[in-house]
Amino acid sequence: MTNTVSLLEDLLQSLKPIHLTIQDDSHLHAGHAGNTGGGHFTLLIVSDDFTGLSLIKRHRLVFDTVGDLMKTHIHALSIQAKTPAEFSA
Repeated sequence: MTNTVSLLEDLLQSLKPIHLTIQDDSHLHAGHAGNTGGGHFTLLIVSDDFTGLSLIKRHRLVFDTVGDLMKTHIHALSIQAKTPAEFSA
């Protein structure tokens, strides 16, 4: 597990996830044009906090939660944000 994955996990705990998966895809984007050093990550988070929110509001909530990591440690973040009712493991 990378340091950035650990940082993401810690920050996202504030959303009280019932399921959280973070995949570091950075190795697939080595030399990617425009990447100034941040990693590429895929996130699946399931939380009651997303209930009643549109997809855009869910993503905004995640981006607001991870804050400055988007400026320093993350170049790209693919998000699946689901409610418990939408999630089937």
